[in-house]
Amino acid sequence: YFKRDDALALSQRVIGLYTLTLNVSTVQLNSFARQAISQLTADSDPDVYEDFVDAWGTHIVTKSLVGGMVEQRAIVKRCFEALSDPTFTQCIPFSDRDPNNFTCGYYAAFTRVVSTRHLGGDAAVDNDKEWRKTLAVGPALLQILEMVPWYDFVNDTAVKHNLRTIIRYRQRNVDLVQAEAVRQVDGNLPSCPPSTVKKNSIHRISSKKNCIS
Repeated sequence: YFKRDDALALSQRVIGLYTLTLNVSTVQLNSFARQAISQLTADSDPDVYEDFVDAWGTHIVTKSLVGGMVEQRAIVKRCFEALSDPTFTQCIPFSDRDPNNFTCGYYAAFTRVVSTRHLGGDAAVDNDKEWRKTLAVGPALLQILEMVPWYDFVNDTAVKHNLRTIIRYRQRNVDLVQAEAVRQVDGNLPSCPPSTVKKNSIHRISSKKNCIS
């Protein structure tokens, strides 16, 4: 449902309930994790290490924010005065707009909310107040605050080196894929008019809770 002059605005209202923290010094791997690590060889066998990372990931999460989130997506015109105007982010979330606010009313003409969803709790509950009550029994992982790479739990020097190498390769490859995807999207976008290209083209606007990409 996007046209070439459209962009996606994303509003994420986070409701944090609590933070979960693991003391790394006291973490005890279960028998399955210990068995998986024991299969890692001193010689760098790509298949063995790829299989390990596919099954167990690259890191162990040691601190995370848990709770709920209300996410709204809206279509906005890609070229209009917003990037240079900090008041635009004050008009997000879109559902919380003050109808008497002239500025937000102006931006409303350039936005169209296309979806609203709840993360955590009972997503089938439509009423926002009632949905909040369900978060305690069904919270969601909202943000990873701290994590430790798997190789920190390995004692063998060669295995630690091999695991560090494959993890760094994975991370670098993900970064390259994402950068290429952004490059291709940006390359296919039409240019904004000369009068707006410097200050009005929306690519990313972010605050603590909201972003546009």
